[in-house]
Amino acid sequence: MAPRLPAALLHPRALAGPSRPTRRALSTVSQTSPSPKISSVPFKIRPEDAAQRMYINGLLASAALPNMILAGLLRLFGPSITPLANEFGLGSNLKMKDMKAVLYPIWRVDSILQASVKLEGTDQRVEPKMWISTREGYVPGNPFAPLSYLSFAVPPLPDDLPQYNLSEDLTQLGDGFDVVPVPFTVSPLGLASKLRKLIGTMKQWENVTIDESKWEEIMLAAYPIMFPIYIAEFEHDMGDDGIRSFNVIMDAHDENPTNCRVSWPPPPQLVESGRFDKNYFVNPAPFLPMANLLLYPSVAPHNVIGPNTSKLVESFREWMSPAPYEDDKKTIPPSPMLAVQNDEEPNGPNWDDVRIQSWSGEERLQNGDWIEQALKTQKGIETLETMSYFSSRAPHPEDLKGLVINTAGSRPTFERKSLSDMENQLRDDVERMKKELEEMKPEWLREFDKHKNKS
Repeated sequence: MAPRLPAALLHPRALAGPSRPTRRALSTVSQTSPSPKISSVPFKIRPEDAAQRMYINGLLASAALPNMILAGLLRLFGPSITPLANEFGLGSNLKMKDMKAVLYPIWRVDSILQASVKLEGTDQRVEPKMWISTREGYVPGNPFAPLSYLSFAVPPLPDDLPQYNLSEDLTQLGDGFDVVPVPFTVSPLGLASKLRKLIGTMKQWENVTIDESKWEEIMLAAYPIMFPIYIAEFEHDMGDDGIRSFNVIMDAHDENPTNCRVSWPPPPQLVESGRFDKNYFVNPAPFLPMANLLLYPSVAPHNVIGPNTSKLVESFREWMSPAPYEDDKKTIPPSPMLAVQNDEEPNGPNWDDVRIQSWSGEERLQNGDWIEQALKTQKGIETLETMSYFSSRAPHPEDLKGLVINTAGSRPTFERKSLSDMENQLRDDVERMKKELEEMKPEWLREFDKHKNKS
């Protein structure tokens, strides 16, 4: 029988907002994986090594000066300094109450979406295209807070991860240190459905009006992975201010501890002062480490402010990793994945959906190559559409010229060409890239599109 998450780590004080683990999410799981598509990342850091690094971070998270001094000493001299530090009372008010090894369900996601949108702040009657692609974006596989507020998307993972095997994966750390599995209860497919309903027909974002019915899913591929982490519960005795309980969470996917992120919530007094009130955790990782957003033709003037991609990345992170309520800094909103679980996937992910694929399968590599080619093609289309838009509105388009850089020879050459000649050349290049893109299209996606078009 697989162990449950310890009650100490699931105490209400250690959880943020109403997005607490449901009874179903924490119930005993079966001894078989729900799908052969699930991969597993082995633990690469031993519990004793993880405990030392998490203790240092626990000292820092307490924000007490003596504890922070001890954290610095431990980093410089290692655990050999502990007896001397104890004589001076350093760290005496901080205790590690419990530590567990956990396999937490995560999704890596590849996707391409496009739609027509409306621009605000311009008199031009044009509906530009918005095109979005993501590579290995992150979505939590369980809405259980506060783990769902963290992204585990940053570490590079091997291409050949083993298939999830409970009988081996839950005992990989040896006798006396079982690994706790948290089950998959939600997927990016349910998230996509929920997002469409939230957007509706008149959602404004960065002065762009979005209608979900105009969005087309060009590709969506999701890879389920059980990711290794350690969770430690600490108690900090703050004297007259009582006892504060908090969790420290550490990645365990890499043999080098410096490549493993350690996360912890900031002390309440720092949140109240406005220093760490943007997120539940200090220094969160991005949810979309590789993303592109193209908006074309680029009509001026308009009020889409700043780099489009960075706005998209930040908006998604803020939504998935919510900040405390402004009027109650101690309360964090629930993970949006909780509503996905309740409204879209009450019975869990549909493992038979062809868009759910193995991380170690050939499809993922093909998907990545196809997305890269799609991005190159789309950038060509973006440039062509913008050129055509401005040339069609110029009083004398034949007088418009541009500078072309030819890099085919041994050294670059420069040539001035008319805008119409540049458009014709670019149009030929775009048509060639479109053909290459169609030839590279993954076979599973061809079959999926055929079935979608018939239904």
